[in-house]
Amino acid sequence: MGLGNIAMIAAICVVLAQPAATTAFAAQATPAAATPADARPTPPPANPSTPAGSAAASSAPAGSPVPTTQTAASAETPPPSTAAPATDVVTLVAWYANDPSGEFLNILPINIDPALVAAGVTGSQPLGQADFPDEGAPTVRLGETEFVSYPRSEGDIPERWTWFDDYEGARPATLVLQIEGQGGPYSGYFGAVTFISRDEGGVGGVIVFALRPPGSRERAEAARAAEESSAAADGEDAGLSADSQQTSEPDPANPDQADPAA
Repeated sequence: MGLGNIAMIAAICVVLAQPAATTAFAAQATPAAATPADARPTPPPANPSTPAGSAAASSAPAGSPVPTTQTAASAETPPPSTAAPATDVVTLVAWYANDPSGEFLNILPINIDPALVAAGVTGSQPLGQADFPDEGAPTVRLGETEFVSYPRSEGDIPERWTWFDDYEGARPATLVLQIEGQGGPYSGYFGAVTFISRDEGGVGGVIVFALRPPGSRERAEAARAAEESSAAADGEDAGLSADSQQTSEPDPANPDQADPAA
């Protein structure tokens, strides 16, 4: 083959190889086109109320409300009602302690802490005093009112002690007096006063008054009398009805008796 033919074949090969080389160069020199921002998937917004890794966070679609779970323990429970039933009884609570003279008991303001522990108010002035004379009935003075104790029946004593384990003198113990007020704002009030003795040695304790206003006794007695009268009337009606029924029934032993229903 001549030199001319060889040169022609080489030129043809160069021309045929050019498009492939250009394509390869373009592929190497041109960076890959970035994915448009609008085409990228948008992750769901973080929900601060849903723990990471929870089922609600992993499966709820973006923008969907995440359900919350409320247990019975976390539900708010309304506080118990503190309204007391209606009554005309007045309740007074104070602290008592032995007077340094040893002659009587001082009645003092009381303090009750959040743990319900009661104690006298330190440095407070007495509100009254309780006297237990050797002869005569005990008296309790509160402000301008003096409460006089009296026996429940003839020959009874006003003081009623309840000792711990029924052992006389053992504390804690309670002393209950039936009292009636004379003078002052509680004149005519009646009821009971209870001393709650914590321990021996004059350590003091709690005193509670439960008092009905004047007129309550008369109303109570009138109501009791009306109740008894009504019960007696019901009993009489029941007796008359039974007698009437017995009279109207035919006597089996007397076949000649006319049947009132005939």
